[in-house]
Formats: sequence, C-alpha cells, structure tokens
Amino acid sequence: MTYLWKINDLDKNRFRANLSYTYAVHELILEEKHCPPNWQDWACLEADITRDPPLFCERSGRDIFANSDGFWYNVTNNEENCEMVHAVSIKHTIPSVGWLIIKPDHAPSLCAETAIKLGVPKGRLMGELKRGKTVVIDGKTVRPEDVLKPRLRGHRIAIMGDTYDSSELLRLMQVLHTANQITSITLDTLVHEATLDDSLYEDALSKGHSVPRVVMKLACQLNVRQLVLTHFSHRYDRIDSPDENTIKSEIGEQVNHSKKSKNDKKNKPSLQIILDQAKSTDFGGDIILADDQLLVKIPPVTQ
Repeated sequence: MTYLWKINDLDKNRFRANLSYTYAVHELILEEKHCPPNWQDWACLEADITRDPPLFCERSGRDIFANSDGFWYNVTNNEENCEMVHAVSIKHTIPSVGWLIIKPDHAPSLCAETAIKLGVPKGRLMGELKRGKTVVIDGKTVRPEDVLKPRLRGHRIAIMGDTYDSSELLRLMQVLHTANQITSITLDTLVHEATLDDSLYEDALSKGHSVPRVVMKLACQLNVRQLVLTHFSHRYDRIDSPDENTIKSEIGEQVNHSKKSKNDKKNKPSLQIILDQAKSTDFGGDIILADDQLLVKIPPVTQ
C-alpha cells in the first residue's frame, strides 16, 4: 500500500495537477513473517510523512494490522452481514498479498407453488412469509420454513498477487470454516498467476512465480469452480493470435517484419501448453486464460 502512496506522490511532482477527487490510503501493516528473507536489506518504499506530506486531496487512512494468525480480516471495515474482504500474505520475492472476497448469503426465496398448495393466497401473506413471519389462514398455521427455499450462500472470490506459493489462502479458508464463517471450503472463482509452464518450474520458482501444476493442486484443495489463470510470460503467444501475414496497419498496408522476427514468431510457443498442462490434472472446474479486457462471469451459486 505504501507503493500507492509513492505513485501518487510521483504524479503530484510530475504533473502539478489539481486533482478533482479525494482518496485515502489504507495500509496493511507488514510483520516480519509476511516478508521474504533479507527484505529489509534493500526495501526502500517506506513512506515518510515528514518528507512526503499528504496531498491536499488526501484524507486520513487506516493502518490495518494483521490478526495473531497472520491474516488481515475485514480490511474494508464492513458491518456484519455485508461483503467481507480478507487479505492474506503469499510468498514471492517481495511482500505480496492475496484477497478473499466473501459476499453475504442471499435471502431465502419463497416457493410460491408450495405456498399455494398450503392455501396461501398471492399477495400480502406471501410477502409476510418471505420476510420470516408466520401466518394463519383459515385456522391453519403456515411457517416460513414450510415455504422458503434453502438459503444460498454468497459468492466467494479469491484474487492472488504475484506468488510461487498461495497455500496460506487454504489456511485462511480452513480458519473461516472452523469458525463457522463459511459453510464449506469452496471458491467460486480463483484468479491466480501461471507465469511459466511446468517444464520451467525451477526458473519460475527462482523468480517467485507459479507453474500450472502448483496452481492446480491448490485449486483442487480449495474446490474451485472456476479458475482464471493470468500473468503469463511474454515467451508465450496468445492461442488465438492471428498469423502475422494477415495483420494490417491502420492505413490498410501490409505490416512488414524482418526475417528474424518471423522466425522468432514461428518458434514462439503459445499459451496452449499452459492450458493443456492445467487440463491434464484432476481439477474438475472451468479453466479460463486471462486476456486484456476479458470479462469473466462468476458462476451462479446453486446450492
């Protein structure tokens, strides 16, 4: 979060612009256990309020401290029965964070067909039952649990930053499950990097990144329904990348490339290798490769 502070400070010094909005920086306070070894030997992003005074449009933010178990709970400070956002430290070459978003449960819906069979007329009395009130019709008592469908949980979405090990997300889910804050260890959508393919595992690990087999193992443990893989190395070409000979410039002329660039293009593997490796595992959910401006629909919760 201090990085955001620095970026805003750079913008202020570079453009000297009067910003038309206000903002506040809420900072996750890191502890030693959240940082890789020797991080303090070269880290230089700490903000200094005396050297970097707040902008005129900046409002006071909150310092968010981790719980004793290492997790940052309810970082948006929402009230109970509202959307909750929890943060978790994940392993990378620098401090990195993942986010778990838990939507509140949906209010139970009324099964109108059952209500009608029990003699409940359409209108006000059905509304009473939906709001959890018991009604009496011609001397017969009808309770909400007689006509309401099971309550559906809200969506659970996890978005991981750069990492070679996101296993702390599993521990967070287990803690929430033990505390009865979630009913099962299940994620509707997990967004996770898969920078290199499995054959380059050691190279990925040395740079603090993941390969498909590592991600798929975690996805299975978390019962992920939809996995969005992202943060791919530039060594891979898009699966649907058009042939270079068909690419036209904006003025309609054929794009010319050197012989060397054509050879490089020809020898460049596509992201199909990462997708195939991900699909070769026991993972049973949907797999999506992220792309610029791609919109992903979160699967509906059905039970």
